Amino acid sequence: MATKKLMIIWGFVGIAIIAALFIGSATQAAESKTMKCRVSCYYVYLEFLPVEDKLEGHSFGMYSRKGLAFFESGEVATFTNWGTGEHIKGKSTFQAYAMFTFEDGSTIEGKWEGTGEPMPKGLMLFNATGNYMKGTGRFEGIEGSFTLSGKTLTPYSKETKSDFYFDLVGTYTLPKK
Repeated sequence: MATKKLMIIWGFVGIAIIAALFIGSATQAAESKTMKCRVSCYYVYLEFLPVEDKLEGHSFGMYSRKGLAFFESGEVATFTNWGTGEHIKGKSTFQAYAMFTFEDGSTIEGKWEGTGEPMPKGLMLFNATGNYMKGTGRFEGIEGSFTLSGKTLTPYSKETKSDFYFDLVGTYTLPKK
């Protein structure tokens, strides 16, 4: 009888150990990582149209930007961005999609929305929050969110294309492979 109880106890202990190992590996798969980069970019397309209403300086438009992303890890990726925006009295709101493409062909796609505040000399400060939407290659299955903040360094003109930079800080997880 004592041997049977001992076998049952050891059986439960074995099951508990297996469960702990399984839960530990599941936790490992969802380990959160941090991504930090600085993006430097400029407009490749910009079109804003005045909105003929009673709001001062009201316009709505779309844009595309290209540039480079310099990651804290030392990697560099190309950056492409498509968005829409609205300006009222110099302040702006925007929604955008972006893609980072790395040397190995892996990509990260994200979506964000944010605001822009005017600065002197036609410059702007920007802040946004967003989510990782999709990844390919080593970023397949990426999930998470990020913030970004930055500013224009030159006002928009045909010559400068509104040189712009922002810092992105994100937290993400990848499925266990």
